[in-house]
Amino acid sequence: MEEYFRKYYQSLCYFAVNLVHDRDLCEDIVQEVFVRVITSGMVFESELHFRQYVYAAVRNHCIDHINESQRVCKVTLGDADTADVPSPDYCDRSIVRAEIIRMVREAIDSLPPRYRQVFRMAYIDKMDSGEIAEALGISINTVKVIRQRAKNRMREMLSDFYPLFFILVDQLYR
Repeated sequence: MEEYFRKYYQSLCYFAVNLVHDRDLCEDIVQEVFVRVITSGMVFESELHFRQYVYAAVRNHCIDHINESQRVCKVTLGDADTADVPSPDYCDRSIVRAEIIRMVREAIDSLPPRYRQVFRMAYIDKMDSGEIAEALGISINTVKVIRQRAKNRMREMLSDFYPLFFILVDQLYR
């Protein structure tokens, strides 16, 4: 379960924050789901079964929170408009996006340390080759070679959805 927690925690938080728009709350919800799974002694047939369960559980907890918030707003504010419960299609799209981000994060983490460092500085921190070279004490050409090799490895690892990668890279470490 510890391995699943490390593997899915961030993507589940990303999914939850898209539903409840509150980072602290989404972390609480995800932690609560994991605590329930652990304390209940649930056994899953496969990682896929586990993943389906926790995404559904997080979605349900988020919807419960939204419904509770709406109930509180209606009591305190009368019939004021409140946020709508997310549609199943929106939830499904959010799950897909969270899973792609998880796979991208895993691919970045599997790069050799120097490749990973240069890749993050270039594409996540948005540093240019000169800034990276200065920060790491290496030549600009070395930075360019490492960055290109890291991109090539990412392209190989993420071949099925590599075109989406650079669209999502900004959301990896938020």
